Amino acid sequence: MRYYEYYNGKQHVHPHTGQLVKAEDLPRPTGLDYDPTRYTTNYFKTFIQRKSRWQMGGKHTVNVTAKMIDPPEEQAAPDYTPLPEQEKENKRAEGYEQLLRQLWKENKMREKLLQAARDRLIAGRVGCKIVFNPRTGKIHWVFRPDYEIFPVYSDDDFEELIAVHFVHAFERANKVFYRKQTFSLENGECFIEEADYTEDLKLEQVITSKSPLGTDFIPVVLFPMSDLSGSEGLSTEAEDIKQQTDVLNQLNEDAIDSLKFEMFSMTALINVPEGTSNKLQIAPGSVLELAGGLTDGQTPEIKKVEGGFRWKDAYKDTYNRIKGALHEITGIPNIVPDELNFGGLNGEALHLLFHSIISETEEHWLIWQERLQELHEKTVKYLQARLNEPNFAYNKEVVRLIGNDYDNEIKFALPLPDNRKELVDLLTVETASGFESIAGAMRRLGVENVKSKQQEIDNEKKSRMKMFDPYNEGNGEPETPEDEESTEDNEPHAL
Repeated sequence: MRYYEYYNGKQHVHPHTGQLVKAEDLPRPTGLDYDPTRYTTNYFKTFIQRKSRWQMGGKHTVNVTAKMIDPPEEQAAPDYTPLPEQEKENKRAEGYEQLLRQLWKENKMREKLLQAARDRLIAGRVGCKIVFNPRTGKIHWVFRPDYEIFPVYSDDDFEELIAVHFVHAFERANKVFYRKQTFSLENGECFIEEADYTEDLKLEQVITSKSPLGTDFIPVVLFPMSDLSGSEGLSTEAEDIKQQTDVLNQLNEDAIDSLKFEMFSMTALINVPEGTSNKLQIAPGSVLELAGGLTDGQTPEIKKVEGGFRWKDAYKDTYNRIKGALHEITGIPNIVPDELNFGGLNGEALHLLFHSIISETEEHWLIWQERLQELHEKTVKYLQARLNEPNFAYNKEVVRLIGNDYDNEIKFALPLPDNRKELVDLLTVETASGFESIAGAMRRLGVENVKSKQQEIDNEKKSRMKMFDPYNEGNGEPETPEDEESTEDNEPHAL
């Protein structure tokens, strides 16, 4: 929760309570004759947002590949026609893929994955609940921050969830209450219960009594961020970013105060009568009359106490080193676009330039891949358990046909400039050389429905051939001279 407060701009510690507060809420320190600058440069939030955009800013897609049932040598034949089992598998995979794409669209996953990636980077973990709405018959994926989630694992297996508690606070009639929702697994069956509690944890009301959910799994998926095997999701990187941000905030505050002292230097009144400083006016064009002091021989003087900006180079060097360490920790390259004084970069150059952050992003994708696949599998199982509901917003035949084969894959994409031309050139060479099929090339290009696109291309080809060969009735085969009926006699032509 402190990381979330820090992310929201509370980056100073209150000297009396020890809590994080905003800069303007700090009390004035004792022992100083001026009000020191309290200032926040929220690099913590900036770098978290940048890393989340690298992870989830691209246009990701979901693919389901049909299992190969027919022998490969038969599929390679020019006149190949899928057997009934293969046709059924192709239909199952296509329906499953369309269902997952529909779920992604309904749940606004591009937006939610960006938010979830930030939650995961801040706290080290984020969770998602799978909720079925009986009124609409739709599935909802509800992402929640880590400070609301209390998972319980089995003693013999760290990865097996036996219960998950969701707790969040809310206000009603100016009083604070806590709502606790619990999913528990008992004897292979999942139960749900939900209730509200007062601030002193006394039961206020029961929302849902403990009742079976109708599934043999807990409809929750956790997305941890662990650096080492067997460790829970602890955001050690967030702590490292926080430490560097604290130093940068202090440097900025000291720099602003130093600049004030240099611009508005102190005025020293030497050998002047008592009370002269009270008559001194700090204003352009002001006039001050000075007389001799109390003792003969004293000469009144007015001087300015200035520092001369001798700290500038040391400050700049220190600031750049701390900022550089922040980029090193996060893996985000410290590149200013104005410094790139050359032309456009191709895909390989971009990957070399951003190698560090790309490698780290792909490492995060490993966890996102596994957990999103788990989310898809649990969602389909949940839908299969709700097939008898009166309101069901999905194709029941498709859900039944999926069976117990839940394999799917998420194709992640980097948020780099579109280098589609380079990819098309590469795929053209591969297909021409026989290393890749047209369908496979389309999938790599991000075509959602390959079969439909192939049919569309086929129809266009036939239309063009019919347009340029109207007497061939669209057969696509040009007439040969033998097929033409000659109106001339059979005598040989003269040379």
